[in-house]
Amino acid sequence: MGLTLGGNNSSFKSIRYLNDAKSKMDKSLLKISSGKRILTAADDSGGLSVAMKLQNQINTTKAAQDRVENSKSFVEMQDTALSTAGDILSEMSQVKADYEAQSDKSSSIAQTYASQFRELQVQLGSLKSEQLNGVSLFSSDSSTSMTVYTSTNGSSGASVTLDNLDFMSAVSLSTGTAFRNLGDATTAGSVIQDGTTPAPSAETAVSISDVSSSDLTTITEQIASLRAEAGGDLSTLGFASDYLSNMSVNMESAHGRIMDVDLAEESSNFARYSMQYEAAAAAVAQANVAMGAVLDLLLSSVNRD
Repeated sequence: MGLTLGGNNSSFKSIRYLNDAKSKMDKSLLKISSGKRILTAADDSGGLSVAMKLQNQINTTKAAQDRVENSKSFVEMQDTALSTAGDILSEMSQVKADYEAQSDKSSSIAQTYASQFRELQVQLGSLKSEQLNGVSLFSSDSSTSMTVYTSTNGSSGASVTLDNLDFMSAVSLSTGTAFRNLGDATTAGSVIQDGTTPAPSAETAVSISDVSSSDLTTITEQIASLRAEAGGDLSTLGFASDYLSNMSVNMESAHGRIMDVDLAEESSNFARYSMQYEAAAAAVAQANVAMGAVLDLLLSSVNRD
C-alpha cells in the first residue's frame, strides 16, 4: 500500500467526522440560543410554510383585537359619563324636592337650592362635550356611527355597529318650558328671588321652577336607556374580544409547536455532538501520532543506510 505524506486514510476519516460533528454541534447550539427548531427552510420547508401562514393569521387577529379593545374603551367612557349623568339627575331630583318643600321661594334656603340646581345643570352640561382621543362620546348625527370589524377579514367580515348616543336629546325637557335643555347650561349664574336663573341666551339655563319632578324622572329613564344601549355594545364587544383572544392564544400555541425547539431534546443532542467532536479530535490526534511514528522509523532506517 502506498504511503502519502501529510496524512493517511484514518486521519482523513477522522477529520471528516470532526468537521461533521462540529457542524452539528454549532447548529444545535444555534437552535438552543435562538429557541427555534427551524432555522432555515432546509430544516423543514413544509413546517416553515405552515408557520409563516400561522404568523400572518396571528398578526391580523391581534390587529382585530386591538380594534375591539379600543372600541371597548370608547364605550366604557360613554358608560362612565352616563353613570355620572344619572348620579347628577338623582341629586337634582333631591334638590328639586327640597326646593318645593319651601313655602317661601324667596327665602335664602330656597335660593340656595335653586343655586345648587343651577350648578348641577352646569355639571350635567359639561358631559356633552366629553371626548376620547378627539372623538366625541355623544352625537345626534346618525351618519357618524362607528362600525367595528371584529374579524380578520376586515370590512368583509363580522362587525359591530356602535350607534350614536344622543345625550342632548335624552336630557331635553318637554316642549313648552322656558328653556328646553338641561344639558345646555355650561356656566354658573346667579338666581333671582323666584328661583329662575338669568341667562345670556335662551339656550343657556333652565330654572328650577320650570322643571317638574316628572321631567327629571323622564330624563333619568332616558339616560338609563342610553346606558343600557351602551351596555349592550360593551357586552357584544366583550364576546368578540374574548373570541379573538382565544383564537390568538391557540394560533400562538400551534405556531410554537412547529417553530419552538425542545430544549431538553436539543440539549441532549448538543451533548452528544460535543462528545463526538471530542472523540473525532482525539482520533485525528492519534492518527497524526501514528503517522509521525512511521515517518520516524523510515527516517532512522535511511540514516542507518
